[in-house]
Amino acid sequence: MNEPGNFQANSLQYYSLSNIKMLIIDDDAGLCQSIKFFFEDHDSLVYCANNGSRGLEMFDELNPDIVLVDLNMPGLDGHSIVSHISRKSPHVPVIVVSGTGVIKEAIRSMNLGAWDFVSKPIMHFEDLELSVLRALEKAFLIKENRNYKENLERLVETRTHQLNEKSRELSGILVQIKSAKEKVEHSDKLKSEFLAQISHEIRTPINAIVGSTEMIKMELDDNLNEGMQKCLSIISKAGKRLIKTIELILNMSELQVGAFQTSPEELDIAVILDDIISQHASMHQDKGIQCHVQGTESVCMVKTDKHSVEQIFSNLIDNAYKFTAQGAITVTLRQEADKTCTVLIQDTGVGISMEYLPLLFQAFSQEEQGYSRCFEGNGLGLALTKKYCDLNNITINIDSVKNQGTIVSLSFK
Repeated sequence: MNEPGNFQANSLQYYSLSNIKMLIIDDDAGLCQSIKFFFEDHDSLVYCANNGSRGLEMFDELNPDIVLVDLNMPGLDGHSIVSHISRKSPHVPVIVVSGTGVIKEAIRSMNLGAWDFVSKPIMHFEDLELSVLRALEKAFLIKENRNYKENLERLVETRTHQLNEKSRELSGILVQIKSAKEKVEHSDKLKSEFLAQISHEIRTPINAIVGSTEMIKMELDDNLNEGMQKCLSIISKAGKRLIKTIELILNMSELQVGAFQTSPEELDIAVILDDIISQHASMHQDKGIQCHVQGTESVCMVKTDKHSVEQIFSNLIDNAYKFTAQGAITVTLRQEADKTCTVLIQDTGVGISMEYLPLLFQAFSQEEQGYSRCFEGNGLGLALTKKYCDLNNITINIDSVKNQGTIVSLSFK
């Protein structure tokens, strides 16, 4: 359909028939001319055919915007014309202008595809004009709706294509990420397995060295001078320090490769705590630091992994001794009202700066770095402690003030 001359799509109000191409098919030549003159006064382009066959020929030639057709014509009647046009060009409005006056004829024509029905004789051409305007408006709105749907379909197709492209790109990126992740995991596993293997290879001869040193010291104790006794003590102490480092590396490797499996069981925290405190008090008796214990006389049962808890207490109490030069260590066990157990380990040592507190649980991290640092260690103790706590749903909190001391809180649920 040709675009109507002055149709305004935004208002849907049409006040001009200018440039509208109209085809009239009617065997009444006088009426054809009257209608033609009326619409030409509105600047429409009007064409007439006085029989049905010629009307269809002109329809194919002109491609009109609207068709006015009479029903009763010799030869090819109006019903056949309406049916033909509605099938071939359903978007072109067809208005029946007929003098039959029979309602069933009007209904039949509408069923065949006519858009409106105007009865003859036409007393007021303004009524016909109104019918033409309504039909053109409807045709225009149908066209606009069809164009909108087509544009929408194209837009959906374009967006779908774009989304598919993005999806393919993301799939490729995900494959790359997965591959990179697998490589990193494989690299971490190789690293951990390498560390574990080397640690085992080192630990075996070191154990032999430490054991042999202790045996020599025991056998020749009375015959060794002060210098030799001091040398053997240094060898023994250095060997034990190296063994502890290797144990920490082994434990960290085990956790990193996921080889460590917890075995939860009902345990009395007080009993485990007493054992660990006794061991460390004996190991550090030369420092002269008092360790005060409170609350271990009561029973405090929790379901947790024994090895994990022993490692946690051992690392924390060892740190308390290591970083405390004078004063005391206080270990407190208490059972809360909600049946959870809390362990507090407090020392009067060097403390930790506020800046370093967020880094406490990073592996191989130490507040003092380099060869001039005052305290030995490899920075794995607290990192391992945090991992063991996480595996056993144990909450750990550390509060500290530089040069005043540290309080470690453990909550067993």
